[in-house]
Amino acid sequence: MIESLFKTGIQIISDLLERLDSYIRESIDTSRYRNKGKRKSSVKTRIGIVEYSRTVYKDLKAKTYVCPLDDCIESNMIGMIDEDVVSLIEDQICVMSYRETAKCISKLTGMSMSHQAVWNVVQEAGKRRIQKNEELTKLNQSGQLCGSVETEILYEEADGNWLSLQGKDRKTYGSSKEMKIMIAYDGVEYTGLPNKKVRRKLDNKVAYASFEPAASFRKHKNAVIASKYDMDVVNLRMKNGDGAQWIQNESDCRTLCVLDKFHRNKKIKECIHDTDMVKTLTDLVNKEKFDDAINCIEAYVNSITDEKETASAKELYRYYTENREALSDYFNRGVTIPPTRDPEHIHHARLGSMESNVFTLIGNRMKGRRACWSIEGGNNLAIILCARNTDTLDQTDDYKVTEPFVNEDMKFSVSMVPKSEGKGYECPHNISIPANLQWMSKIAKIPNILN
Repeated sequence: MIESLFKTGIQIISDLLERLDSYIRESIDTSRYRNKGKRKSSVKTRIGIVEYSRTVYKDLKAKTYVCPLDDCIESNMIGMIDEDVVSLIEDQICVMSYRETAKCISKLTGMSMSHQAVWNVVQEAGKRRIQKNEELTKLNQSGQLCGSVETEILYEEADGNWLSLQGKDRKTYGSSKEMKIMIAYDGVEYTGLPNKKVRRKLDNKVAYASFEPAASFRKHKNAVIASKYDMDVVNLRMKNGDGAQWIQNESDCRTLCVLDKFHRNKKIKECIHDTDMVKTLTDLVNKEKFDDAINCIEAYVNSITDEKETASAKELYRYYTENREALSDYFNRGVTIPPTRDPEHIHHARLGSMESNVFTLIGNRMKGRRACWSIEGGNNLAIILCARNTDTLDQTDDYKVTEPFVNEDMKFSVSMVPKSEGKGYECPHNISIPANLQWMSKIAKIPNILN
């Protein structure tokens, strides 16, 4: 029953595509495009492989061969694979290896798909998302990007995760490289569960991760944030990190930096090997007696003679003195904290969510299992992982582009107006699908042909 239904759907889609090709043939500019006959092609969809014939034309001006029908439907596809299948691959690759994903897709769709085909789809999907982020970055730098969420306070946390490299990148950068990871949210929502436990959720969370240098990472993650939040409304930005140089203040609004408690306490155990001193310093820090802790570290440095232990203790002293202002919680600094966007449901965060998100976003899929990555391949997968784990993998854009500021003295000329030649070809708009078959409209993803 299901197989016959799929065969019927495949035949209907094939007929629709060939009808569309005939409409295009009637409207094309024959003075520029020469009909060279029909060629067979196919589209891979969830219900199977749809085969159809379409017309190929020779562009007499560009001296190339074109296929208008393929141009119509390929914009939402990768390698003639339907957008639904691409979305399914993106979803599966976030939790499975390439080989496991290929097996899963083959079972779900009835198509035979290799792990190399899955790899190709993931790389192209990642590149498209990275290219989209580049466009958002340009809009953000020109002040035209504006997200839909309005909040006076914004929380941002960042950390890194070292991943193993492979191939040429291993020779260039070494055996491993740090992937920078960022999350941003506007508060915390608490939900009671039947077992009397409380579920904690970061509200409107966005994420970005990449191997790229600090300057590039900073501008790209700011674009991700600006696509979600209206940064003109934000007047206080909380930044939580481990004190790394690439996590720094932002110049566009008031920023308070907080040293992550996990790294703050971990540094003591890494640098001090005397268990009694570790306990003393940890107690002082937890009681927020930071000046006493710094003085205690200084006294400890002057009391020991071992060179390695002295160097290690000096490193802790340097770390604490350089981050002195960031040691205490932001709500204990006497600073006026603006309310969240919905005080009754969205609460202020106490920070410290980054360690869990490092594992959830990147570590669970990309670290361990003897996995090694190229820089490009790691970036392509990381941007998909961030989209999936922030519920934005299949969501449409939720931002607006504002008008750029134009100088009144700016001169315009006719040469700046884009030119076009020939009639070209346009997809007709009069193809309809019966009401009981509207589910087909998403299978082929043909733009501008459905009523």
